Amino acid sequence: MDGVPIRSAATILLVADRPDLQVLTLRRTDSSTFVAGHTLFPGGAVDVGDHDPRWPSLVTGLTAATAAERLGVADGLGYWTAAVRETVEEVGVAVGTTDPGLAARMVAHRHDLEAGRVGLADLVHDGATRLDLSGIHAVSRWVTPMPSIKRYDTYFFVATVDPDVQPVVDGREAVHAEWCRPIDVLERWRDGQLTMISPTIAMFQRLASHGTAAGVLAAAAAGGPARRARILDDSTTPVRFEGDPGFNETGTRESFGWMWLPAGDRPDPTTGWA
Repeated sequence: MDGVPIRSAATILLVADRPDLQVLTLRRTDSSTFVAGHTLFPGGAVDVGDHDPRWPSLVTGLTAATAAERLGVADGLGYWTAAVRETVEEVGVAVGTTDPGLAARMVAHRHDLEAGRVGLADLVHDGATRLDLSGIHAVSRWVTPMPSIKRYDTYFFVATVDPDVQPVVDGREAVHAEWCRPIDVLERWRDGQLTMISPTIAMFQRLASHGTAAGVLAAAAAGGPARRARILDDSTTPVRFEGDPGFNETGTRESFGWMWLPAGDRPDPTTGWA
């Protein structure tokens, strides 16, 4: 497994006040070769079209240079565009635009995007407005550890959407989608009603410390130092960051995960969980 290539990927947390803070949550198909049946967020691998050379001229709110600086990679902008594209493909939700024409065009071509018959850059290029990335913020990074049949270097993003948005899953990668309160998802995970891996668990933990979507977005925009994660088990125990109780608990190990989304003013509900 040591020779498994690491692919670039992007995942996005879509949050809204409905009326309390909720996040759009997916369940991956049981036939998947990676995290089958797990609860997660919209996202997937960065593809060639996400590096289209036209992108710097097709977006606003973020320059290619700033994107590269924020992520520390040569083409950081490709992660943002991948997050937008994957959200359209998997749940039929357009982010990064308030133009109803562009949003409708993106959603109407979701299956063409997924099949590679059209590129997201083509859809934006053909319209009158550019993709606005100012409200999409990178908040975390996770690298799939060894051994694994697939490995990803994934940046997590967060954005707000209209609370009335109703996702429609693609039925191929995602088989169920729902709006959930972060604390409810964590409780269901603790009770064994659903399965997650540490990157997803960590994001729900951090979201649960916030009370509103505006609060999450403000924290994401402000950012903070990248804090490395420690875990006891990849799927059955909470994730801990520097300063958390139990951070240096015997048996924990450093994970390939970093979080820079600041916590809110609510306590992490998993503190003290076994």
